[in-house]
Amino acid sequence: MDITPGVTGNSAELSGRERRQDDRYAGPFDGYRVDLIEMPLSIFDLSRGGCFINSSHEQERGVTFTLKIELPRVGWVTLRAETLYARVGYGFAVRFIDVDEATAARLEQGLEDLLDRVL
Repeated sequence: MDITPGVTGNSAELSGRERRQDDRYAGPFDGYRVDLIEMPLSIFDLSRGGCFINSSHEQERGVTFTLKIELPRVGWVTLRAETLYARVGYGFAVRFIDVDEATAARLEQGLEDLLDRVL
């Protein structure tokens, strides 16, 4: 976990790194934003809860969209995502929302396979 042991205070006082609940996988991962057309994306810092998407296009907070991510050994995983914040010139962070059990299991399996490759 990325939560630092022994950190005190409420979540408003904690930095983003200290609030994270899931391990992150650096990437990059191939992905698509699914809309009228599929827009290719480069995905970083992937976790069970969300990711960071490199993009030169601005993205407003709270926007929801469908995201497809290709994971080794698992294939394509389709998720709903909501924008949390943007870093101008770099991209934006999203959290995954409304994830059903089957999709969560495939994402989990893909991330576990990545961990096995590292160990």
